[in-house]
Amino acid sequence: MIIEYDRSDRVARITINQPEDMNRLSNTVLKEIVHAARNADKDNDIRVLIISGAGEKAFCAGGDLKGVQHESVLKSKENLEGYAELCLTFDALKTPSIAMIRGYAVAGGCGLAMLPTFSIASENARFGTPEINMGMWPMMVMAVLFRTVGKKKGLELICMGDMIDAHEAERIGMMITKVVPDQQLENEVAELANKLKSKSGSILGLGLEAFHNMHDMEYIVYPAINCDFLYPPVPAAEGWGKGYKIADCDRS
Repeated sequence: MIIEYDRSDRVARITINQPEDMNRLSNTVLKEIVHAARNADKDNDIRVLIISGAGEKAFCAGGDLKGVQHESVLKSKENLEGYAELCLTFDALKTPSIAMIRGYAVAGGCGLAMLPTFSIASENARFGTPEINMGMWPMMVMAVLFRTVGKKKGLELICMGDMIDAHEAERIGMMITKVVPDQQLENEVAELANKLKSKSGSILGLGLEAFHNMHDMEYIVYPAINCDFLYPPVPAAEGWGKGYKIADCDRS
């Protein structure tokens, strides 16, 4: 199988299972990731989603850049639409998600590494947008990149096409939550997943929805629109009112 999907103990796992091809993103892989992520998000028993790549070499090496140069315009458009759907899907998830990053995360794979709520990287992880070295520009990844890093650093990565290590990715704010020794990666991800499982799923879902809405909203509009999020219909057992006082909203 190209994509492995497992669910256990309220955690769903998506694994890109093409280690011999560095877990590249074909259009089929993109569609399967989207399908699996949406299924996890609709599953009331799932509290956390983890995505990773099989093997030691790569989390995900993006698309086949050499192959893209020989694709028809329609085929290239189809792949771009598939990647756009991937980005929008992760942006709409109400289930917290974690990228477990080992090895290379380049081109579209670099973008994928930044999409989840949290990104835990092994010290051996490497990140980059090498499209410029093939005479291309990372149009889709650029949209994700500039939502996470500053313009100058983002442009440096895109224009130079150089690789950076996990510590540098964390330093520049490339959505890396934490960098850990490779042998501790899986335990660190499991510990984060367990912490997330202990939180209110309903509150996390409402909060993540508000967070993603805020990204694409003018500041002056945001407080009024999200007033309703301060009064979610969540029972006390889900964490509502446990030691926190929600400010009143003017509903006039």
